[in-house]
Amino acid sequence: MRYPDAETLVQIYQRTHYIIHRQTEGISNEDSVIQPPVRGNCMNWILGHILTERSIVLRLLGAEPVMTPAELEKYRRESDPVTAVESAIPFDQLLAKFDLSQELIETALNTITPAELAAQAPVNETTDQVGAIITYIHWHETYHTGQFELLRQLAGKDDKII
Repeated sequence: MRYPDAETLVQIYQRTHYIIHRQTEGISNEDSVIQPPVRGNCMNWILGHILTERSIVLRLLGAEPVMTPAELEKYRRESDPVTAVESAIPFDQLLAKFDLSQELIETALNTITPAELAAQAPVNETTDQVGAIITYIHWHETYHTGQFELLRQLAGKDDKII
């Protein structure tokens, strides 16, 4: 699979980081657990889930995840929805972990070699090139990034961010 070079990967991760911050601006902890009226998840779960995927990226890049195993479990694929602030990681803490993950990803990508991006690595039940895995995980992040727009409106922020 073809994948972008490290500089481009940094740029695309910066873009979703920026959009997520814009879409979550002014969102309270209570706002972050508002469930959509259709099948889906709240902002809190989505941001936590993005961090679970970024944990895979960080491991591939030789960095430590920013969430504990228990935190990762709460937001893994097909985990129970987060429906109350009592069962959620506080949203401001998730945003801080998100910022830290961004910093760590950028630092690692700024020093990775083309050979390291081309190296094979196992993820779940498959093996692929590190660059391909990181690219796919970013695509997955963009899918969830788009969900923040509707959830922001459900939280009563009647505005247009993008």
